[in-house]
Amino acid sequence: MPRVLVTGAAGFSGRTVARHLVAAGCEVIAHRRSTPLPDDLAAATAVTDWPGDLAELESLPAGLDAVVHAAATSTPTGRADAVPADVLIRDNALASARLVAAAKQAGVGRFVYLSSLSVHGSVRERSLDPGTPIRDPDPYGVSKLMGESVLAASGIPGLAIRLPAVIGPGADRNWPVQVVGRIRRGETVRVYNADGPFNNVVHVDDLASWVTALLLAPEPLPRFTAVPVACRAPIPVRAAVATIAAGLGLDAHLEEVVAPRGSFTIDTVVAEGLGFRPSETIAALDRFARSPD
Repeated sequence: MPRVLVTGAAGFSGRTVARHLVAAGCEVIAHRRSTPLPDDLAAATAVTDWPGDLAELESLPAGLDAVVHAAATSTPTGRADAVPADVLIRDNALASARLVAAAKQAGVGRFVYLSSLSVHGSVRERSLDPGTPIRDPDPYGVSKLMGESVLAASGIPGLAIRLPAVIGPGADRNWPVQVVGRIRRGETVRVYNADGPFNNVVHVDDLASWVTALLLAPEPLPRFTAVPVACRAPIPVRAAVATIAAGLGLDAHLEEVVAPRGSFTIDTVVAEGLGFRPSETIAALDRFARSPD
């Protein structure tokens, strides 16, 4: 079975990917910078704890077949300036460049990079797909785009997955998490374009299942590809809030605000062509609301 390095294995998406890989019989080298691994991964015989700062990386453990790069420094939703740009560039762009260079030197055959929809910046289209133009991304988006660029230039067969809000037990910072918190506290939930379609979310288990399948597939990854992912079957924003409230068993109080531009949905056709199998939006939100912690 493959020997896989998972960076950010103590983080939300990284630890879920690592768990799925272990369940599939893979040997996992679990990278983390400072946060300890979850107890189940730390105790697993198939997991090797590998702490370190990727921005200072010089080489990788021997015998790796694949890399899943989930480590990143991100900004809270709605606070693009909360982390200095130089920190984002160091922790995301520089760290990715060091990792990609080391992976190429080590002969790694597959590389999956967890990127972000933030690379697109200001989206004016009604539907976002791999060809949607990139317009003025914020520093976080730039830092993730730079990571994509170094992977694309490396020649390593790789896939950059442009993530929306990722939800599941223990998720933090994104819009659905904020909605859960506001509903629990009895606060008003402000929504923009309440009747606009929404699928800007993916369940972490759907993501991890896909990554695992990509690494175990007999056919190699294609040359570098970057694709957005999301749930399928968009629902109105107000229905998304109502679904979360129903899953919590609580009432939601909405404040509807007209946004300066319409909302957009995310086209998953290309990702599904590569084996991605997303949940429907309403099912993913309901599942999350019933076990958010």
